[in-house]
Amino acid sequence: RYLQGAADAGLCGVEGEAQYTPEIAARAVGKRGQALSGDRGACFHGPGTTFFVLLCDGMGTGPGAAQESESALRILTGLLQAGMPGAEALGTLNDLYVLRETGGFSTADLLELHLDTGRASLYKWGAAPSYLKHRRSAKRMGTAAPPPGVGIGEAHQAEVIRLSLQKEEMVVLISDGLESEETQSQIADFTGQTPKALAAALVAAAPAGEADDRTAVAV
Repeated sequence: RYLQGAADAGLCGVEGEAQYTPEIAARAVGKRGQALSGDRGACFHGPGTTFFVLLCDGMGTGPGAAQESESALRILTGLLQAGMPGAEALGTLNDLYVLRETGGFSTADLLELHLDTGRASLYKWGAAPSYLKHRRSAKRMGTAAPPPGVGIGEAHQAEVIRLSLQKEEMVVLISDGLESEETQSQIADFTGQTPKALAAALVAAAPAGEADDRTAVAV
């Protein structure tokens, strides 16, 4: 409550000289085309010139999954806006999951952008692979891992990928309902110019009868 209060009070305002402005788009659809999705995302400023993009995928589908991802989103947003480093915020979420007995979890994709330098850190914990698109190529990022809440210690923490973003590059975050053997080639072959068009194309290309929620976020 204290951390959320600090963020709400404006103690985490943007400072410094931002040289970049992120362009972000997201598209989402529930399983089999339903309106309710268990995926939740957010983007927001942190201290200084940091900017965060967050995608959480609740375990399963439907209202239960939506509640799990929404809870994870609220916790991480409050901690990050109050100035907690990304790795520590995710570690706190993991500790909370370990301590409770409900057994519900949410994966986490956290992209931390530094708007003064263009550098970024991508934290992945249990989430589907992400992609770095540059012109007609796409690099797959992230390895398969259990979600937060399975255990504690060095073996149970977020994977961290360091990036230095360049002109015309896009980072693509997806939930596991969109991951397939064709995803990397779909992103590489995409010739549109905007994150909005790429996110829409990825969701539209997924099979209509997919039995999982599908979300794409392009930055």
